[in-house]
Amino acid sequence: MLPERAVQTERWKQIEEIFQSAIDSPAEKRPALLDSACGDDAELRRELESLLENSENSDWTEPSAVDEAVRVLGQRTAELSEGRRIGAYRILREIGRGGMGTVYLAARADDQFQKLVAIKIIRRGLDTDDIVQRFRAERQILAMLDHPNIARLLDGGSTDDGLPYVVMEHIQGEPIDVYCDGRRLDITGRLRLFQSVCAAVSYAHQNLVVHRDIKPGNVLVTQDGVPRLLDFGIAKLLSAGAQAEERTRTRARPLTPDYASPEQIRGEPITTASDVYSLGILLYILLTGRPPHRRDTLSPAALERAICEEEPQRPSVVVMRDDPERKGKQPSSAARTEAREGTPDKLRRRLEGDLDNIVLMALRKEPSRRYSSAEHLSEDISRHLANLPVRARPDTRGYRAAKFIRRNKTWVAMAAVTFLSLAGGVAASLWQTHAARQQRDLARLEEAKSAQINAFLQEMVGFSGVVGGTPSHRYDATVAEMLDNAAVRVDKELADQPAVRAELLATIGSTYMTQARIGPAERYLREAYDLSLKLYGPSGYRTGVTMQSLAGLAYRKGDYGAAESWMEKALPIFRNEAKNPNFEIRFLVAALSDAAFIKRALGRFDQAEALWREALLFGPRIPARYRGMSISPKTFLAQLYMDRGDVERADPLALEASQQLRALGEDRFLLAQSLLDLGNVRCFEGRYAEAEPLIQEGIKIYTETQGADHPNVAYGLRILSSLHYYEGRYDLAEQDAQRILEIVQKLPKGTSYYGTAYIALGRAMTKRGRAREAEPLLREALAIGQKSSRRADTAQIQGYLAECLIAQKRYAEAEPLLIDSYQTLKTFQVSASPVLKEGQERLVSFYAAWGKSSASIE
Repeated sequence: MLPERAVQTERWKQIEEIFQSAIDSPAEKRPALLDSACGDDAELRRELESLLENSENSDWTEPSAVDEAVRVLGQRTAELSEGRRIGAYRILREIGRGGMGTVYLAARADDQFQKLVAIKIIRRGLDTDDIVQRFRAERQILAMLDHPNIARLLDGGSTDDGLPYVVMEHIQGEPIDVYCDGRRLDITGRLRLFQSVCAAVSYAHQNLVVHRDIKPGNVLVTQDGVPRLLDFGIAKLLSAGAQAEERTRTRARPLTPDYASPEQIRGEPITTASDVYSLGILLYILLTGRPPHRRDTLSPAALERAICEEEPQRPSVVVMRDDPERKGKQPSSAARTEAREGTPDKLRRRLEGDLDNIVLMALRKEPSRRYSSAEHLSEDISRHLANLPVRARPDTRGYRAAKFIRRNKTWVAMAAVTFLSLAGGVAASLWQTHAARQQRDLARLEEAKSAQINAFLQEMVGFSGVVGGTPSHRYDATVAEMLDNAAVRVDKELADQPAVRAELLATIGSTYMTQARIGPAERYLREAYDLSLKLYGPSGYRTGVTMQSLAGLAYRKGDYGAAESWMEKALPIFRNEAKNPNFEIRFLVAALSDAAFIKRALGRFDQAEALWREALLFGPRIPARYRGMSISPKTFLAQLYMDRGDVERADPLALEASQQLRALGEDRFLLAQSLLDLGNVRCFEGRYAEAEPLIQEGIKIYTETQGADHPNVAYGLRILSSLHYYEGRYDLAEQDAQRILEIVQKLPKGTSYYGTAYIALGRAMTKRGRAREAEPLLREALAIGQKSSRRADTAQIQGYLAECLIAQKRYAEAEPLLIDSYQTLKTFQVSASPVLKEGQERLVSFYAAWGKSSASIE
């Protein structure tokens, strides 16, 4: 017999399940549904009829009777959920409840390690099978959202009774508005905190993920003052499940009306612009202490009309008065202003102008007229804080002059006196007016171009594939599908807009390149280059950016000569741009690093080292949110020292880079690279037990962030195969190599990736007694290496091929390969190099086996 607690749990599960089925059915069909579901159970029927009666007049804009019914069900079941096991976790207590489901604090239940998480169990009524399927499909994308201001999605699945759930990182903090008010942050402090939220949203948009439900309750600030954005991607996942059922009821839409954009209210496609609108509402609340629309004084229809049609009041106006209808429901105007900027008049002056316009631009009804991205919104705040002109304000001469005077009060005062004695000032003024007009017109052109590009990219993010030749907004589109669709649309729709076309072609080509799709990448980058050359000339910055991408493409193809040619044209452009105080120095750092990789591939190690050392010098000038770029040259230098076999210099750099990147926690991609490099160093030091977990972690991160078939995963497997090879575990080394080959076979033939796979596989086969099978692989690797002119790599391949020939007792063929390999390695490797030592030992063993003297070997 079941315990009483279990009986109650099952009872309320039954009530909840029937209630959700009934609430989603037309009213006229509910009696029949209850007849069938309840049978002779009169108590069950009475309970359900009571819940349904309370829900009949609900509306999507109210926390209405449906929500109240769900709340009642939740109250009756909450205490029964404590101790329940979900996957590897045990529920401790309920910590939140919303329209989509209930959030519980949970702990690991298997005692493997201590970890608290937040588990959101989705309420009944959504398509469980569809949502679970989507969680599996989207998990890799959401796992990519590794950002210091985003709470991570850890897992997902279904409970034993079929309810979908997600496991999220548990964040201990306060909603951002509560945090700001409780600590009485001034406007500047609130703006800085808000910019961190913008950075998180921008990062997610770059990974093609839209939040859809940005609000104070989804932005928790920790005790350390770090905002963390919750529920990224969950609203998107749930909306797909809801749409799969083809519901027509508005309340099935996963949104919070107070923070929803007009297009969300109207049920139109959601894009990155919708998140920009919600950020605008969040900023409005942080600055004024109230939302832009008074939900508690509006009927549902009036609220919908206000969101879609009525312009909100300027923040500087709102903070000056109390709303009599809201007295007792929120702090007074005086209390709000005191917590922000001292006095009401001081707060009004602080908000008037720039901040009014920034907020209202983010809240524009038409998505195309808002900021084109969360990053641009944040940049305008930065410009405001630096007393520079902002985009959200008309670019008049008077406005620019006021900003200039505020920044340069002393200089302007002196210039004013001097001006009285200089008749030539009139001519200078006329010239400056002309220059200002040119700058204004250029800014307008750039703004128009940015708006067009943003609109195109928004549609690209909203696209989900093509079914039967017709665009279809499915929610399981792959990045490849979106790229292919975008490429076709660029060709068709932007023929008469060369500037927009050039930038989008470069973006699409570069993204194809990151997807390792070399053919389409080359096509679109070449076309972008030709257009940029016509539009901006050979020294234009846009041209330089495209040349940098073409250099990267040639590098991936193994054509290092062409890569060097492109980069030698591009790098001076970046260095010249760096003289501009508004230039983002991180782009020069990236260009220097790309140039260094090319020099390294050509064996010009001193030039590569000088470029990475130069990149390190710019580290202090890189913005805080890109701090990883100031660290990464250290791990690249460690790689370079390993090329020379200089383990002593490589070790501290690789260790320092990995420790700093792990502490930073911002860029898992760079962390993976540093972990693999440190693992490689440990391997050559013979510290195999330390090396393997580092290498495995690096491979795992690459797999999670870029997919199991990305060339970077092959790079990690190459290091793992080397570890197993030097440990003498040749069977595992061969398994690793086979996996590398599976990945690179999806790439164009003849690239350096194939050489990597053939070396790893060939040398493992040789050690396992299958030298005849290994020989053609190693010869092909040698041909690829000789074609690429990477002499250091070629020398090592010669050594492995020689070992393969020795295993077949073909000593005469092996001897010149071994000698050439050793002599070449001596020109690159330091005297203590383990690679050089390996080459020497290989020669000694060879002559011992062949019966010749090795006395002449130096």
